[in-house]
Amino acid sequence: MVRTEGEIRLHTSILDPAESEPEFPALNRSTEEPDPDPGWSRWALAGDEGTLWLRPCLPDRPLVLQPEAPFVLLPRASARVFIRVPLWIRVEWQEGSPDPEAIPGEGTILTEQPVTTLSNTWWGDVMEGELAYWLETRARRVYRENLRAAHLAICPLVLENRSTTELQVDKLAFRTIHLGVFGDGTGFWGDESRVRYQGESEGSEVEVSGRPPEEAGNPVLVTPPRVPPVRGIRARTFQRLRGISTLGGWA
Repeated sequence: MVRTEGEIRLHTSILDPAESEPEFPALNRSTEEPDPDPGWSRWALAGDEGTLWLRPCLPDRPLVLQPEAPFVLLPRASARVFIRVPLWIRVEWQEGSPDPEAIPGEGTILTEQPVTTLSNTWWGDVMEGELAYWLETRARRVYRENLRAAHLAICPLVLENRSTTELQVDKLAFRTIHLGVFGDGTGFWGDESRVRYQGESEGSEVEVSGRPPEEAGNPVLVTPPRVPPVRGIRARTFQRLRGISTLGGWA
């Protein structure tokens, strides 16, 4: 990232994990012009006074989670799992004098870049659904400090089976657009959320707590949710397979 008079320039590229030292493009200081590289993006500013913020945020689409070890929720049972979600980096420009107490999200979003490239997938059936990202998870039941990593947010998810039948948890949709990101200087957390499965016909109810879990201690909100949650969100969350159908059902 380079800031010059009246302009911001940012270079992004997908790095090879095998490279120990990434190579970044040079800026021609004699002309202050970037090399002809398609990885550069440029923004002209309304004024020179302002602050650039780099904020962590969660993915902009639902995540289709596949537990490495699927499990069954018996009727009236619940399970609390910890999902490690790869972060995105949001570049935000805030005009005016630098304000260390600026409210997150009040600036202009220039771009967002994923830290990890996730595979695209589809959640739903051929008649109705939505574009999503695919994420395999261990869905750990117990939190430990070694779960933390700089590029991940830990998001607790409580699954409740309020139906009268068993619920197979082998694939589910996790909508992170309703979650904020909290930080404590050593890592990041997402809101604790809860999904109540009420049966194949009734579907699922999603509730977002609006706060980090107890394990997080006292982190501060660094990035608000993309879409503020409302009470009583109903969304397709679990895949329900019917016989040998490849489409299955959704609840």
